Amino acid sequence: MSYTGNVTAVLGRGFAGEFGRKGSVSDVTLYNHKLGDCVLSFVEPSSYPDKVQSLVSSLNMADQVLLKVDAVNAEFGEEVIALDALDMKKGYLVFGAGVSRDAVSKLISGTVVAGYEVVEEQVMGIKERLARLEVRAQGGVVVQVDHTFPVKGVGTVVLGVVKQGVVKKHDNLMVYPGARKVLVKSIQVHDIDVDSATVGSRVGLALKDVKPEDIPRGVLLAEEGAVKTVSGFEGEVTVSKYSPRKVAEGDAFMVNACLNYVPVKVTGGSVQPGARGRVKLTFEKELPLFGGRIALLDPGLKPPRVFGFAQV
Repeated sequence: MSYTGNVTAVLGRGFAGEFGRKGSVSDVTLYNHKLGDCVLSFVEPSSYPDKVQSLVSSLNMADQVLLKVDAVNAEFGEEVIALDALDMKKGYLVFGAGVSRDAVSKLISGTVVAGYEVVEEQVMGIKERLARLEVRAQGGVVVQVDHTFPVKGVGTVVLGVVKQGVVKKHDNLMVYPGARKVLVKSIQVHDIDVDSATVGSRVGLALKDVKPEDIPRGVLLAEEGAVKTVSGFEGEVTVSKYSPRKVAEGDAFMVNACLNYVPVKVTGGSVQPGARGRVKLTFEKELPLFGGRIALLDPGLKPPRVFGFAQV
């Protein structure tokens, strides 16, 4: 049996539960639904708005976004800024009762959200639209891990999303960051054993000769050379026009990529809100990179706590 699939971040309190069967629960909650041979996975930022990392993590996992607007407030504004910072171009808008479309249009103008398709709040129709997305990412295997746990008689099992390529049973993959190799003993998609899983699939992988603590959230399992890790960044940074802060030498905040959150210091350059410029960032530890953006965030701020991005 072969399945296709994709992952949708669902923003809007309680909305994700309408789309599938509840799975893993942490700061993000997973749901899944099988539509023919397409397995739809839904991720909800269940600790948001208290923790902005929950919002960003759900977007790290997703291929597309379903954004329900129940009110035009600070929470919605922060979601729009985060979507723009992470360059989440594929998405759908659902308007709640009484929401002013003109007010929304003004707020999202100039962001990726302005390109989202407006859809009616009809669950089956939305599922069918979401299933049309075919995730295409050519290259060596990359699996982004979001949960790890031991299973008696099986060993270490990881849950994650295939972000690139096709993962196969008996693949030898590298653990990034680090230099460890692991063997994929078996693969499940939608609780069914399969020999391989394509990009866009949410998978469970049983791994050989590795402990759960060696594969924390944010690890990338990949073919050698498919992922790089960095301990710093020097290049162009964009700060949102809505940011309550600038970026300047001596500042400290956090950066995000692939479910990883790393403290950083600005060791050169400065950028004002609404501008872009070159800066040098020094990371507290190695950060695995996959994709074109590193998000800048400061959980201690008032919203918007996501305030910009670095272009890798």
